[in-house]
This record gives sequence, C-alpha cells and structure tokens, in this order.
Amino acid sequence: MQIELTSLDATRRLGVALGCALPERAIVLCPGEMGSGKTTLIKSICEGLGVRRETVISPTYMLVNIYRGLRPVYHVDLFRLSRVEELLEMDRCDWINSEGPTLIEWPEIAMPLLAGETALTAHMSLVTGADNHRMLALAGDAEAFQAVFTTLDGATPAPARKPVGTPGGLRDKLQRH
Repeated sequence: MQIELTSLDATRRLGVALGCALPERAIVLCPGEMGSGKTTLIKSICEGLGVRRETVISPTYMLVNIYRGLRPVYHVDLFRLSRVEELLEMDRCDWINSEGPTLIEWPEIAMPLLAGETALTAHMSLVTGADNHRMLALAGDAEAFQAVFTTLDGATPAPARKPVGTPGGLRDKLQRH
C-alpha cells in the first residue's frame, strides 16, 4: 500500500490511525533516508497508542526508549550500529517488546535477527521538490495486519476508496478512536 502524505498534519493523522490499528505485539520496521519522516511517523503512531507525543524522541544514543501508553511501546533506533553483533550484545527482550508494539528506525542491521517474525514495514521517502511531502509504503502480512490496512484504506485516494474528508474516510475513523 502506497500513501502520499502531503503535510505534517497528514503524517500525524495517518500515524495516529496506524497506532490505533496495530496488533498488540506488532513489530513495525521504519526504514528510510535521513530526514524522510521516520521519527515524525513514530511520534504519531505512539500518539495513537496513548503515548503523549511530546515524550517521544528518537533514541539514537540510547538505542531504545520505552514509553507508557495503553501498553508499553518500545522505540528502537539502530542508526549508530554497524554490525549485527552489536545488537546481539543486548538481550532480545531489551529491544523487542513482549508486551506491546516495537517500532524500529533504521532496522536494516536487525533483519537477520528478525527472520521469521511477522512485521509491518513502513518505508518513508521524500517527494522531490515538495515541502513536507512524503511517500509511505506499507508492506506486511495481510492477515496479521488486516486492521491496519483496512483502517488506512480510506487514506489512499482511488476511485473505489473514500478520500480523507468524506464520511467513512480516515478522518471519521480517527474520531472513533
């Protein structure tokens, strides 16, 4: 699923909806280039999970921040790691949440350790020449993340789908959460 995000507010609304729809122990992988909006998206996902937005900061130097929301949320940033062995020095329970969602920025280094895990990939990319425009590509197991794809379906304008401002679209879904 590809979704164009045309403003920071659009990213926030979509992230909140995504957070509301995540399965209990979801792993969300957030690859993307520097400045593509990964942390902004994660702040919004956390908001949808009941975490105060202002408490969410990228854990670049800590590697993991744990936030209290409706359930614990792990926010992992692997930017500083260069080898999978560095991640192996941590206990898995220190970076993968067994009680709630795990949101991972710069997940590439962890991929060998996540083989066989059911994860949602939320790849953010910049739209060239447009301020605050991003593309979000979501991919994951359709069954495991059915609620996510169903909820966000209203955010992608297409003839068979309802745009954001129409009844039954993303805005209505956000108001129900």
